[in-house]
Amino acid sequence: MRWTAAALAFAFLAVGGANAHAAGTLELYKMVRSLQLVQDQLARGDHAAMPMQQKMLAMIDERFRTAGTEEFEDRRNLTALLVYAMSGGNPTTIEVVLSKLRLEGEDAVLGKGVLAYMTGQMAKAGEILAPIDPMARGSETGAFVALVKGSIMGIKRPEAALKLMDQARLLAPGTLVEEAALRRSLPLVLALERPDRFLVLAEQYTRRFLRSPYASEFADAFVEGMVTFHDAITEKQIETIVSLMNPAQQEAIYLRLARRSTIKGQVDRSAFASSRATAISRQVDGEGDPRATLYQAISSITSENVEEVLENLEKVDPDQLSPRDRRLLLAARAIAAEVLALPTGVEPSVEEASQPAVSKTVASHASEAAGEETLAHTPTGSEEHPAPAISAEAALSEKPSEEVDTVSQELVSSVREKLDAVDRLLGEVEK
Repeated sequence: MRWTAAALAFAFLAVGGANAHAAGTLELYKMVRSLQLVQDQLARGDHAAMPMQQKMLAMIDERFRTAGTEEFEDRRNLTALLVYAMSGGNPTTIEVVLSKLRLEGEDAVLGKGVLAYMTGQMAKAGEILAPIDPMARGSETGAFVALVKGSIMGIKRPEAALKLMDQARLLAPGTLVEEAALRRSLPLVLALERPDRFLVLAEQYTRRFLRSPYASEFADAFVEGMVTFHDAITEKQIETIVSLMNPAQQEAIYLRLARRSTIKGQVDRSAFASSRATAISRQVDGEGDPRATLYQAISSITSENVEEVLENLEKVDPDQLSPRDRRLLLAARAIAAEVLALPTGVEPSVEEASQPAVSKTVASHASEAAGEETLAHTPTGSEEHPAPAISAEAALSEKPSEEVDTVSQELVSSVREKLDAVDRLLGEVEK
């Protein structure tokens, strides 16, 4: 199949490049089938097909624009038009062509619905496409219809959307449609709180489409699932899926999981992911990744080991981190240093207790690294994403026997709240 796709595509491009008139004589449905073959190769990891896809889309677009209405009397060409529309085609071209045709029945409904979808009118598209049964249309257009309808419903109607994604996969196995359906199913099972189904879908995607150019979206959803289903998915189950990846991919996933778990305050998961990332990094490069050290240090902080954590944080070289993680490191250092500086034997005044003891330090350190005015000021309670402060009043318990536990809980909670706030601020700056 790989050779066939390449041969068809190159033959198609050769004809188009050598003679524009000759390209104009190619049957529309044959051109679109060649495009689908190339897109399926993309889904399976042939990134070299990306520029080929762009060239083919441009040529097919021109071909549809100049096609006569009589060409669409051939049912195969009409089907090709609808498939092209749902395969990343030009909405302007689709609108021009549809305006020339006198479609009837379900074809007319599908044409209007697809055009609405392509132009971003999701609610309208959903209403128009509602009566169309993807399974009744067969594999050529049915798979695309199921994918489009499921994408429109999304997490607003996750149960129905997931059923449509299953139909898309059933109608078009091994294609870009199946890749997209699998990838878009993960947020749906997250919304439905189905960890077992999440694991099945994640493993299927990892085995079939991990080399897809769209796999980064899968990685985001996979990591989010590991955090969301923290209590339902075991470390062994995570390792089973991640082991299907190559070492570089494994390290990347574990680092992302470590960072996300750290921000969410999931100490055990962060420690697990950090240690796995470090082990894999040492196998590949002979040394640990500084990001793993950073996340592990932050997630393991308690009232008893603040000095040790700060010492470990000081060993992390900021120059080896991304700008975002560099700010996170500086914020974590500032928080730990501020905690060590807190008085432990003096009851703070009401005014002092109400002051954000750490937020100014965090913001100033983060802004110093980022050079962003957005982070340079101390957020107030009226702003969208305030940085919550350590409560000195809560940290100093009136019951000496509970002092250690109280301080530890307050410290861990506050540190993670700070990091979460800083993370949100960094996200806003990067947008």
